[in-house]
Amino acid sequence: MPGWSSLSCRTWRRLVCATLGWLCASLAQAEGDTLVLHRVGAPENAVAALRGPALYLKGDGPPDSASFAAFLQQVSGDRLDVVVLGASYPDWEGECRTITGLDQVNSCTTIVIRQPQDASDPAVLDAIRRAEVVYFRGGDQCNFMRWRDSPLPAAVRQVVQRGGGTGGGSAGLAIQGSLAVYDGCQGSVSSTSALAEPYHDSVSFSEHLFDWSALRNTLTDSHFVKRDRMGRLMAFLCRQLATGHTAQAWGLGINEGTAVVIDRHGLGTVYGDTAYMVLADRPADSCRREADPVSYAGYKVWRLDAGQQFDFARRPQTGYYRVDVDQGALSANPYEPPAPAHTLALRERDRLDGL
Repeated sequence: MPGWSSLSCRTWRRLVCATLGWLCASLAQAEGDTLVLHRVGAPENAVAALRGPALYLKGDGPPDSASFAAFLQQVSGDRLDVVVLGASYPDWEGECRTITGLDQVNSCTTIVIRQPQDASDPAVLDAIRRAEVVYFRGGDQCNFMRWRDSPLPAAVRQVVQRGGGTGGGSAGLAIQGSLAVYDGCQGSVSSTSALAEPYHDSVSFSEHLFDWSALRNTLTDSHFVKRDRMGRLMAFLCRQLATGHTAQAWGLGINEGTAVVIDRHGLGTVYGDTAYMVLADRPADSCRREADPVSYAGYKVWRLDAGQQFDFARRPQTGYYRVDVDQGALSANPYEPPAPAHTLALRERDRLDGL
């Protein structure tokens, strides 16, 4: 047929993808394609009245049904089209398998981008702009940060600006904060190492990819209790204060099996297990020279259990407990608030009163 011979190999593959998605995914993985687009669900996009924006923040990879369903309700009461963005794995399964099981989901499209230039691909940008929800999945956040100068972040922002939703899990959570992004481009770092050497090469940051109002001055971290990341988050905040990026450095750490859903008013609700908000709001005693371990008196910590809420728009001034760090050592278990104190005087008076 005239003109068909000029179609590129990639264009041919997309034509196949439109009708045989499973074959497209198999071909892409077998040939090592740098770009995978795979849609499941309805072939035509839904028309939805949006009432967001909303954020979905997950402590580990794929979303879970209950919390994601609650998130979708914050976005709209209508059926929705979801895009899942990945940068580390070639497969299309996982997230969309869970998401398409929800009654409110019209379609779910997985886009895997393994070369930064493909973040500018017109098919990618069109799929994002036509969606109502964009979810960044787990993997390596350094790969996501390579999209920073592409049109892709702006396309996601457009979805949110018209009342849609976004967020991510694990690496997809790490890129959501507006204070800075711990990019992991020099390898991961443990709490012990970060507190001892907050300027080590592995404590590397990139300028934020997004600037969501609910996450102002906030740095995000995942797998929080499971991988003992409170200490490193405290080191990250100390660094941000010492380098003058902010006078109030907030950190949001979300444990595995936990999601935080933030509505259009900035009110966040915890689903699953636990999340933590940490505040450093006074000059740091250390973190000013590369040889300094972290010393900081008075990190403020809010522990948020399942069902609890936190106002990200009007940050609370009460309800926290304090944790100190001295020469890289924590003063107490940072994941548990201290037990209420009872004085001997109070106990003596109780006895005298016959109680």
